[in-house]
Amino acid sequence: MENQHEDLAVVKKMKDGFVYIEMQTSGSCDKCAMHGVCHGMDKKLQHKIKTDMELSEGDFIRVHVSASMRIFSSFIIFIFPILSMLLFYGLGKYLFRFTENFSILFSFAGLVLSGITIYFIDKKYTEKIKFEIIEKVEK
Repeated sequence: MENQHEDLAVVKKMKDGFVYIEMQTSGSCDKCAMHGVCHGMDKKLQHKIKTDMELSEGDFIRVHVSASMRIFSSFIIFIFPILSMLLFYGLGKYLFRFTENFSILFSFAGLVLSGITIYFIDKKYTEKIKFEIIEKVEK
């Protein structure tokens, strides 16, 4: 049984002590209700990991990402936009005394703002996500 905190990746290149990997969708993606939507459907996620392992292009490896990072990412992507919409709706309706229809439109401003915020969080934390290479997978 595969550890649910490990993902399969393929080595794309090695350079200066770093390995450039491409994440593969895993069995956990099939079990998730989103069915791999966080991988952008067929888009593969690429990452750079510092390593001293002997790897070559095309090798398959198992990588680990902490559960807390997975939970944080899921919260930011799926829950934060909903909370932003609700907050902006409440601000529009009860603080600014907008009409119902305008409050709903104002909630979409919260959705747009959350998208911009997610973009900047992604840019800031992309390099901080730590992947750990567990092992090389024999073919």
